[in-house]
Amino acid sequence: MTGEQCGAVAARLHLRPLSPDDGREIYDMLQQIASNDNGFHNPVCGMSVGEYGEWLRREYGYDTGDLEDWMVPQSSYWLYDGDQPVGYGRLRHRLNAALEAHSGHIGYAIAQPYRGRGYGNAILALLLNEAARLGLKWVQIGANADNARSNRVIRHCGGELIRTDGSKNFYRITLKRGAQA
Repeated sequence: MTGEQCGAVAARLHLRPLSPDDGREIYDMLQQIASNDNGFHNPVCGMSVGEYGEWLRREYGYDTGDLEDWMVPQSSYWLYDGDQPVGYGRLRHRLNAALEAHSGHIGYAIAQPYRGRGYGNAILALLLNEAARLGLKWVQIGANADNARSNRVIRHCGGELIRTDGSKNFYRITLKRGAQA
């Protein structure tokens, strides 16, 4: 599975990696995503602008290898529609036992005002492309069992249900190298 198999991603949609210099437009977008958005953790919701700056530096370190022993490298991305940030995604470069049991490689959320417009399909397609570029052969994604929209997006992008614990569904998407949205 590759991003193009999730459906065409409009040319105006693109991912931009998190930067420690990200500004107020990202902060404002993150205030429109709940702190626990259907299982996606957004620690910036409710933070002050100063705390947000510290969070950006810390989060950037997770991509560059500044990690505690129990953590795995992850990259964070902003989904842009033109010059407007509309979503937030994370891609873990690998899983440890705890993440494999309870989570997955990819998590994402779309800011409240932009939901229901196909951005979920787009961000997942673009994150799958990034995972393929990292050399991953497959990704695991978890979604709350009662979140019909997320489960539908994951299945649309090739997700095969591998297990459920009643409250959470776990999917696997097999990737192809050289993916492009």
